[in-house]
Amino acid sequence: MADGTELDAAADGTDIGGTADGTDAGTATATATGTGTDPVTGTPRPGAGAGTAGEGTPAVPLPPEWEGSGLPAEEPFKSFLAAPGPETAAEMERYGAELAARHTGLDGDALCTLTLAVLDGCGPPEGRAQLRTDLAARAAGTAAQADTTGPAAGRATVWRTLGDLLAREEGAEVAGQPLMRRLAPVFAGDPGAPAALRFRLLSALYETVTRD
Repeated sequence: MADGTELDAAADGTDIGGTADGTDAGTATATATGTGTDPVTGTPRPGAGAGTAGEGTPAVPLPPEWEGSGLPAEEPFKSFLAAPGPETAAEMERYGAELAARHTGLDGDALCTLTLAVLDGCGPPEGRAQLRTDLAARAAGTAAQADTTGPAAGRATVWRTLGDLLAREEGAEVAGQPLMRRLAPVFAGDPGAPAALRFRLLSALYETVTRD
């Protein structure tokens, strides 16, 4: 799934509504309000940031092991931290599948690329049924030539997970393990790889936002 934005003086330089430093009062108020600061006293408002994270303050607590790491400040982790919820959990699962595809070398496969694009909202909806059929066939074919833990098994897991993500978007129930836990063994053989490190952080955030 898954490798932030913000917004006159008179001819003689004076303005009835201006502040002492020449800033338009309306602008000053809007700026102060936007940052959660009282425009008169300059002190923080008691309810500032309710419902959203303040700048630099994640809405989801960062797991202690990741404090000091630069990875949480990168996208998509920055967005995941700032906007927790069911929609974010689904985006995390999609990104987890993308990381697994990258880790197993499937990110250059045309079927994988198309599926990830469709999960991002691109591509014709009428092609989804055939896409799911193709993914199931690829998963079955890969699993038939795989042992239970090797690279081929990891690729079979990726194909199956992509198919389940598509099915769930269409309202189908997905049986078995939660998708993120299903994907975890894909990274077990090389935990220090870049995609594996990103998946480890992703899993920690996912457990936080889906915890009852």
